[in-house]
Amino acid sequence: MGSEEQHPMIPVLDFSMEDSKPGSDSWLERCRSVRQALEEHGCFVAVYDKACEELENGVFCSMKELFDLSHETKQRNTYEGSPLKGYVGQLPQIPLHQSMGIDEGTTLEGIQSFAHKMWPKGNHQFWYTPI
Repeated sequence: MGSEEQHPMIPVLDFSMEDSKPGSDSWLERCRSVRQALEEHGCFVAVYDKACEELENGVFCSMKELFDLSHETKQRNTYEGSPLKGYVGQLPQIPLHQSMGIDEGTTLEGIQSFAHKMWPKGNHQFWYTPI
């Protein structure tokens, strides 16, 4: 009898019940969970039921639109500090992998600057979703 191969499960982190303030014990524990998931698996599934469906659909449509751009267009996204923070894709070792780091991606100005690189003629819908 052969043994079945064990596949690691992608961690699932539920943020729906989170009502913690930065620096609180629950916030620090969530930070540790996120760090551990990224260090051990490189990703995690985030569960958060407080985002409206319109926002979720807007984000996923924008991501599809972004990754459907040509390879040459995606290569406009470079980052001086690290090659892994810009566009990474079409690598022979991992041919199906693509990632896109956005410099200052947590700010409106950073997202607008990134959108201008990818769509020089404009793409208002990429960075603005009315809720």
